[in-house]
Amino acid sequence: MHAAIELAAFWAVAFFTLCLAVPLLSIFGDVIESDLELLSLGKEAIIASIASLIEAVGVWLITLFIDARYHGIALRAMIIPVIIVVLIYKIAHFESWSIFEAGLLLAFQIVIGCFVVALISGHFGAAVMIVVIFGIILAAIAALAKSLWS
Repeated sequence: MHAAIELAAFWAVAFFTLCLAVPLLSIFGDVIESDLELLSLGKEAIIASIASLIEAVGVWLITLFIDARYHGIALRAMIIPVIIVVLIYKIAHFESWSIFEAGLLLAFQIVIGCFVVALISGHFGAAVMIVVIFGIILAAIAALAKSLWS
């Protein structure tokens, strides 16, 4: 496959998962009664497109330059794009978001991506387990947050 097509595919997947993660984070913020504020739809789309491009370029460089046998090890290099994306969201929502919300946004994105991959590959049990485990983690975070703010 042509390298530009691969980059576009990675960008589309990253943008899709990020666009799903933002409203889910907003819903979770409402559940825990957080002051999570989102910008307008257009501004959020621009932020998501820039952030997803950075994530896509990171994955694309790994798949382009690293031998397939070492992709698992090379994914550790994704910490740099992840830090950049967290900083982008933190700067874009400077007054209303903490680093916790930006990190939780990426957790939502990773879980959505893993869930979709598990469904597409036919691992339905794994997909259910991903949702259940993440739901338990979110419930624990919500309980902790509500107990701290009460």
